[in-house]
Amino acid sequence: AIVQFSVIDGSALFDDPSFNVIATRTATHRQIWMRTDKGQFKDKRVRQALALTFDRQAMVDKLFKGRADIGNDHVIAPMYPYFDPATPAQRTKDVEQAKALLAAAGVTNLKAVLHTPDQQEIPDLGVLLQSEAAKAGITLEIAKESLDTFYGAQWCPAEPKDPPCAGAAELGIVDYGHRATPDVYLNAALSHKGVWNSSQYDNPAFDAAFKEFQGAVGVDAQKAACTKIETILNEDVPIGLPYFYNYLGGTSKEFTGTYSSALGQMFFQQTTKAG
Repeated sequence: AIVQFSVIDGSALFDDPSFNVIATRTATHRQIWMRTDKGQFKDKRVRQALALTFDRQAMVDKLFKGRADIGNDHVIAPMYPYFDPATPAQRTKDVEQAKALLAAAGVTNLKAVLHTPDQQEIPDLGVLLQSEAAKAGITLEIAKESLDTFYGAQWCPAEPKDPPCAGAAELGIVDYGHRATPDVYLNAALSHKGVWNSSQYDNPAFDAAFKEFQGAVGVDAQKAACTKIETILNEDVPIGLPYFYNYLGGTSKEFTGTYSSALGQMFFQQTTKAG
């Protein structure tokens, strides 16, 4: 028997003695976008403050039973060979620093609607964000919506806009599937006038670093560009990105040698029946 599942709907399989779990590290993630062009999150100190309320380890533990990599508010996943683990330093929960940033920005009693699609663990992620943000004086009202409503009205409205995604909500959570390289995330989601740039993020330094990454030859040059990308995104926080979660699949222990890709393909070239 071959099974593909998530932590949410297949948790019992982890304890099944007749089942082999196949866990593959991926770049699959959620982006908590914040509008950077107008509204309550225009000041990056407010965006940094919200990101400082994230209890990332609790998210990984509660939502994925530890089967995820902690994110640092940028899209270069730890499984990429050009990921820089040292720069910038990992952002961790710091409620007092979040309060200080809000005060410095002149913001009190911040209230915002957090739009979430009714999809997989995302509503539960919203609840965790709401609970932790409250400790810094940020009140989040969760609007859980059908996929049609969410994608058609809150993330990127369907009708043509200039710039793309104009009119999207100021705060929400959107899903991004695995990619073998981060180009789609860097281009569509974060570059100037990117077609999925729901944050309306516009930073020439980021665009230049992305162009450097695209033109880089070899892992060392790619890593140098990614160090710049990671640092810029972590500082500007157009998106909060708390984790990259594993792709999960598995087989009956009657079989050995099966493996999967981060995109979910199962490979059986070396599969044999045990015993």
